[in-house]
Amino acid sequence: MLCRNILAPVLAGLLLASAPGRATSATYPQLVATRYAKGASLPEGVSRPSPSFDFVDRSKLPEGLKVLSAARAANGRIWVLTEDGPFRSTEAGYERLEVGPRHPEPGQQQVPWNTKIKTLTADRLGQLWVGTDRGVFLCDGDQWWQKLGRLDGVPYENVNCLHLAPGGDVWAGTPEGAWRLRDGVFQYFWGLRWLPDNEVQAVWTDAKGRTWLETKTGVACIEDLPTTLAEKAAHFDRIVQERHSRRGYIAAIDLKTPGDVSRGAVFDVSDNDGLWTSMYVGAQALRFGATKDPAARREAQRSMSALLDLERLSGIPGFPARAIVTDEEVAAGVNGFTPTDKVHAPGETARVWYRSATHPNLWCKGDTSSDELDGHYFAWYLYHDLVADQGEKAEIAAVVRRVTDGILKNDYTLIDHTGRKTRWGIWTPELINEHPLYYDLRALNSIEILMFLKVAEHITGDRKYAEAADRLIQDHHYLLNTLLMRRHEGGRWADINHSDDELLYLCYYPLLMLEKDPAKRRILVQSIARTWEPIEGEQSIRAERSPLYNFIYGASTGRRCDVEDARETLREWPWDLVAWTTKNTQRHDIRIRHEPGHRRINTVLDRVLSPAERTQARWNADPWRADWGGDGRREDDGVAWTLSYWLGVYHGFLTSQE
Repeated sequence: MLCRNILAPVLAGLLLASAPGRATSATYPQLVATRYAKGASLPEGVSRPSPSFDFVDRSKLPEGLKVLSAARAANGRIWVLTEDGPFRSTEAGYERLEVGPRHPEPGQQQVPWNTKIKTLTADRLGQLWVGTDRGVFLCDGDQWWQKLGRLDGVPYENVNCLHLAPGGDVWAGTPEGAWRLRDGVFQYFWGLRWLPDNEVQAVWTDAKGRTWLETKTGVACIEDLPTTLAEKAAHFDRIVQERHSRRGYIAAIDLKTPGDVSRGAVFDVSDNDGLWTSMYVGAQALRFGATKDPAARREAQRSMSALLDLERLSGIPGFPARAIVTDEEVAAGVNGFTPTDKVHAPGETARVWYRSATHPNLWCKGDTSSDELDGHYFAWYLYHDLVADQGEKAEIAAVVRRVTDGILKNDYTLIDHTGRKTRWGIWTPELINEHPLYYDLRALNSIEILMFLKVAEHITGDRKYAEAADRLIQDHHYLLNTLLMRRHEGGRWADINHSDDELLYLCYYPLLMLEKDPAKRRILVQSIARTWEPIEGEQSIRAERSPLYNFIYGASTGRRCDVEDARETLREWPWDLVAWTTKNTQRHDIRIRHEPGHRRINTVLDRVLSPAERTQARWNADPWRADWGGDGRREDDGVAWTLSYWLGVYHGFLTSQE
């Protein structure tokens, strides 16, 4: 049975005209994995090499020993690994090899006496590469042993096999996946995204530059195919259009067979249909703004219409439902719809799903959160300014006015079908400034409502929204509240809510792009800088190397952002959008942090790893988390990537050709 990560056949067809292996100046190497179950046919000409080691004089070894690996050093001495341990050639034959130097030179590293040699090979210079259970040692065949281990960045030191590829890469197979060393940088491969299982027993490369890894249950092919970020964006967009659009609503899908998108999927009617669809609208609006591609306008248009329908079809003027689903969709089967579910708020007994009063074949989900509205206003702003014609601008303005007027009428709260405020739709000063149960909403919700009012003023032209914002600023210190974001305990890594970070930056972008008053901008730029720049004792967003946060910070403030870090994250993002389980707590090159805090996950890594070493996730997930994933049961929509990419292109941090 052949099991492919979905990148391989599509990308290979697009890019075979390019030279294999290494990217050109206009491309970068996109990692691709194809998995083959044990016994499955491999491509023609591919088989595990069977070296003869004919330079080893077996007659001088103890009788009957099987040679597992062997190598000749520059000094002519031959090292041999057998079932009975390692040997080294002498003038008379072979002697047992003692691990480490016999007469260490000053400053030379010690090698523990019980280090077990598990494999060895030699490079073109005659330097020996010795794989052990304590890392890799580079040896001259005599006295010099130089360790390459965890302090050098080796992800896992217990090495089963080594391969020195012709292009300069070093590959190692381990009991916990594989790693590659290229140009001084280690890449770790673990889990079903890359391998049939994690017990890697052999590694080799073929004439096309592809790397093959044999495991207990199969074989994997990992290769670099030259591509561009523009091609990656087109690939993700194809996936969205083929599998992730439910009448314009964009969300992840649940796969019927884990890891296999060809066997069908079920739509997920998400709590965050509005937010995820808004981010897709924003991505396509920015794409259209940068390229004027009619396809971008068409896709943005469809999802914007769906987004507006969350309010237009809810049966409650000014209230955007969390999600809507038709009777036909329910009959066909969707996840996330349970009509008996209750509103998740203290003391509530009402059901969260209700029938639309104006469209009886529709179920609407109430209890819409501030998260959803952050997305709506973000998308309304971008679509209005970059895509909409005059008729569409009028439609958007009407919805914006109804929603914003509803919030103002109800004392800065969002009222749903229950006639009561939703659990998180709260921006009123009496609660976020004064109530002990709501004060932790103060910073983010102050930024949210100032953004809502700024976008409403911009789209409708009505000064009453600016006046409402000024009252919140002057009478209730909402502008000063924005300086509290991620401060004190909120800046401790164990207390950070990464979902709030995503919402925060979706709010910062329209607010800072539209705010021209120098006095207000002075505070707002300080607010975003306070979350971005490293501060002693607090964890900043900058360390996450997110292209979305990088480009929003740079575009909205005019200050320098880390474009190369952002570009690297976009390039390393897996082409396969399946949410495979990833595990990193077993690694030797990281440290685990433990600390009590308010969040549920209080065990994280000491640094943010490459997205190729993490599960598929949006920006609301914790990128510091060590172990996570869904065993391939879900496919993401890629919008976290595409929004970041098109934001970078639109604002000139990236080109549309790279």
